[in-house]
Amino acid sequence: MYMTADRFRTVQDWLVKCGHIELVKKGYNLPGDSQTSRFALTEAGAKELEVKDWTFDDFKVYRGREAVRLKDHNDRLCGYDDTPEIDDLRARLDEINAKLDTIDIATTRPLTIHDRKSEYQGRKVRLHRVFNRGNFDHGGRFYGGWWQNVKSNARAKITIDGQHTIEADFRGFNPAVLLAEAGQSIPEDPYSPIVGANAPKELRDHAKATLAALLNSKSGSTEEPRDFNSTRWGMTAEDFRNKVLDAFPMVSAMLGTDKGMTLQRLESDLAEEIMLHFVRQGHAILPIHDAFIVQAHLEGELVQVMKDTFKARLGQVPPVKVTRSYALR
Repeated sequence: MYMTADRFRTVQDWLVKCGHIELVKKGYNLPGDSQTSRFALTEAGAKELEVKDWTFDDFKVYRGREAVRLKDHNDRLCGYDDTPEIDDLRARLDEINAKLDTIDIATTRPLTIHDRKSEYQGRKVRLHRVFNRGNFDHGGRFYGGWWQNVKSNARAKITIDGQHTIEADFRGFNPAVLLAEAGQSIPEDPYSPIVGANAPKELRDHAKATLAALLNSKSGSTEEPRDFNSTRWGMTAEDFRNKVLDAFPMVSAMLGTDKGMTLQRLESDLAEEIMLHFVRQGHAILPIHDAFIVQAHLEGELVQVMKDTFKARLGQVPPVKVTRSYALR
């Protein structure tokens, strides 16, 4: 069947509007390089099909099974040569994925469109690691689990093999590491050197975004904090950036050095060590970068393992925040 481009776009827009397909990745057209936009069938779209033997799984398109991925400076996947270190990374990741394949990860109620982030693409569970800027010393975070692509309020509804869960995260991982590396004590809120203790959430969010942007900036500059209310906070956005640098003076020497990427490598290596601790005892653990979800009865052990793992690398005990499932509150 032939369809003109205009009619094809009309049908495509209608399918998006009806919720039957969704944009996965926007295309681009650059000199010497281009890529078409990619769309995926939604669960709602699959249910509209009349063939009874088909399920949503029949329409999922999975990427290659390579678990260790490298991206270049333009954030595009690139090739690399295997080394013994990479072989070991892959073997440890296979060990983690083997456990994830055996468990039932569900929610106490069906997820709605309001629970999902735009990156959500169905209930995938297998993880892969992504390294950045053409360098295995940069990045290394774990991606692929569907729980990473739902909002925090929905994560509190997750169950593992029918049991309620808790989520524990390193509080202020980046500033905690910077302070530890400088031999300074880590406060209960590692962002408090910028905004003080018990700061309003909005101001703390500005501190978090600004510090992260400075650490990850290739040029050493940033537009953060964005949408900064100078009248409310009694300072300009530039004043606030200077306040961040005053609170963490070591950052000035790190601008434009990819420090944020090397911090991600440290974070992801700690995450791997923490996950392997539980997997090798037969327990499931779900990572969200510097946070982890486990069955509720493992809360104390998870918190202790996180603190011990951090201390073994950095010599200090970090603050860890725990969020419990709604049923446990």
